[in-house]
Amino acid sequence: MKIIPQNIDFNTLDTKGIYKKGYKKYIIDFPIIDTGWTYKKWFQIDLSKLRHWYDLLEQEHSDCKFIQGKHKHMWVEDPCDPNGKVGHKFMDDNAWYTLCWNPADVLGPLPPQKSGTKDLYKTELDTDDLSPRNIFTGYGLEISNKICSYVRTKKVSVSILMPGTKLITHQDAPDKFRFHISLYNNSDSFWIINNERLDVEADGWVYIINTSYPHSVYNNGKTPRINLYGKIFTEDVLKLDL
Repeated sequence: MKIIPQNIDFNTLDTKGIYKKGYKKYIIDFPIIDTGWTYKKWFQIDLSKLRHWYDLLEQEHSDCKFIQGKHKHMWVEDPCDPNGKVGHKFMDDNAWYTLCWNPADVLGPLPPQKSGTKDLYKTELDTDDLSPRNIFTGYGLEISNKICSYVRTKKVSVSILMPGTKLITHQDAPDKFRFHISLYNNSDSFWIINNERLDVEADGWVYIINTSYPHSVYNNGKTPRINLYGKIFTEDVLKLDL
């Protein structure tokens, strides 16, 4: 079902969706917010400075990196489908830094999604705030705070998708779009969204992506795809002059 922005009632918008039979539990059909665009380039950042921030994150906080093969015990059920047919095909060395959590002083690696994790990792006090962890400082936080000054923002993370990764066609709940900033990419790493190819290039732009449209992600290249990304409230995005 498609909903045009003028007709959205965010109080009744379906954010639970319908489970897609035969697929992993996170493959869910949601209403599409039919904005007429799949992505927008929003504003520019200093890519060299952001890469330096990431290097420091790796040097100082690698103990907080969630690595799929090493930490899959945190999931109730492994979300990976090694064939990439009924679920996402993750590599064992795919990794994430979960940069936002409440309370902020939590230690160690945390799963990139709370859904599907064991109860031990569902202790976060969920709010509509950014809630940066103590490890989230510097230029990455500065960018996220700038985004917060325009739209409500939460769940900022760094994703490291290794060669061979395939995120099969799926949707995200329509109440939140995503922002993505590519730190490193290659020409064979791309999205397919609403049946069109999207290259989120490492070009120093903040991309807003309407992830209520069906989309898939591939890294068919030889180098990791590394992005800073987060959830942004659709209601606020639709008020922006894009």
